[in-house]
Amino acid sequence: MRKPCCSIGSLALVSTLVLTLAGTARAQDAAAAPAGPPPAAPSADEVKKVTDYYLRGKDVGPVLMELVICKKMGKSADNKSICEEKHGDTLKKGDPLIAFTRFFVPKGAKYEDLKVKFLLNGEVRSTSDFTLQESWTGYGNYKQTTASKTGTWEILVLRGETQLASAKVNVVE
Repeated sequence: MRKPCCSIGSLALVSTLVLTLAGTARAQDAAAAPAGPPPAAPSADEVKKVTDYYLRGKDVGPVLMELVICKKMGKSADNKSICEEKHGDTLKKGDPLIAFTRFFVPKGAKYEDLKVKFLLNGEVRSTSDFTLQESWTGYGNYKQTTASKTGTWEILVLRGETQLASAKVNVVE
């Protein structure tokens, strides 16, 4: 006979945790998301896959959920950092250039090898290191510089030397 993977108490605890965190995520998303119909429910396999990764993915690493080039940061109703105003493809010299990232971070994990690089026409202008810790609803972080010169600015998000994402924007006079 096959043994169950978890006790009834463990399953109840995980279920309670998932429902609680989902409610927190919905509250956070409601502050930042546009009005409209709710998203379709994920399949049971999708929920299981994400839950398994959250519970056992510590040694694999964080998942970058988004990189947004922001003009203005703010706080959600539950005091989390959010991008209040996004930049378009072009911005003016002197404007703030903010890299807003959000990561899904497995349970018990802490990663200290992440960084954001700001490049101008392929040349590194600044690098900022940051640390991530466990987060089911998305660990938000932002790094900022000033678009002090015209040209093509690029934002790179890296874990160690592995590029996770990039975004470009043109800066004009």
